[in-house]
Amino acid sequence: MHILNAEPLPFDPNQVTPGVIGFAVTAIIAVVVILLLWDFNRRVRRINDRADAKARIEEELAAREAQRAEPGAPADETP
Repeated sequence: MHILNAEPLPFDPNQVTPGVIGFAVTAIIAVVVILLLWDFNRRVRRINDRADAKARIEEELAAREAQRAEPGAPADETP
């Protein structure tokens, strides 16, 4: 029950600010979050580019195989 009998604080708790240290910590966290989002975006873009390239290669190979399967089609002499 000591909480109810607490002495009044020597300062006004409504006017206390975090100060320079609080600002610095908040700024550092903001910079870290921005860098993480930038890195995440770069990695996702790289994964999507690789998937697109793989899809294009598969389409080209399928078209080449379809061309070889057609009777009377010119022979492709590339291995």
